[in-house]
This record gives sequence, structure tokens and C-alpha cells, in this order.
Amino acid sequence: MFDWLFPGWTAPGVLTALVVTRTLCNLGLTAAIREASESVLGVVAGGALTVASTVLTVGILRGTFGITVSHVESILQLALLMLAGVVVLREGSTRGRSWAILAGAGAVLLYLFSIPLFGEATVAP
Repeated sequence: MFDWLFPGWTAPGVLTALVVTRTLCNLGLTAAIREASESVLGVVAGGALTVASTVLTVGILRGTFGITVSHVESILQLALLMLAGVVVLREGSTRGRSWAILAGAGAVLLYLFSIPLFGEATVAP
């Protein structure tokens, strides 16, 4: 069903689920930024990092981008996690911190699954 999105992969549906779930976690981090601080700049930065991370992840897994772009995507993911952490710790409520910790843990876990996939997409072919 998702062969058109990730051609050449054995389980494109699993990759799609991974990318969608990771994007939802990143959106959760952006929502935590919005809840903790009503700074428009913070929300725009979080949203931009989320969109850029998703686009680059799909491109890497499709084979459109190489290993250098996978490193850039890693930096974007780290930047989003750091931005959310700083904003929520500085200005967030207990509920907002809980939300950010949950979304951040999910994003990190799913990113760790992405690392070998990026290697398979960029180095192994």
C-alpha cells in the first residue's frame, strides 16, 4: 500500500508508521513549546523543525538524499528536543513538563530506530 512512498523497502508500511509516529511526537514537542510559552517565534521554530525533519526523513528513506543529509536531519531532531526542553523547563507547568517528557521520550526512541534505517538507505545500497 505504501510502496509508492518507500520504493525498494520490504516493509514500507512499517516505515510509514515509524515516520508518522515520530512526526506526531515532534508535533507533541511543538505543542509543549506552545503550552509552556506563548512565544510565536518558539512555536514557529518548533513547527519548522518538525516539518523539515519529516521531509528530510522521508527523502532519506526514499534514497533521495545521502548520508550528509541524514546528519543534518539528526541535528534538526536534536535542535527540536533541546528547544522544547529549554522552553518547557524554563517556563512550563508540571502538566506541560509531563507532556514534553512523554513526547521527547517517544521522539528519541523512534529516532534511535531511524539510525540503522538511515544507514541502510544511505550506506548499504
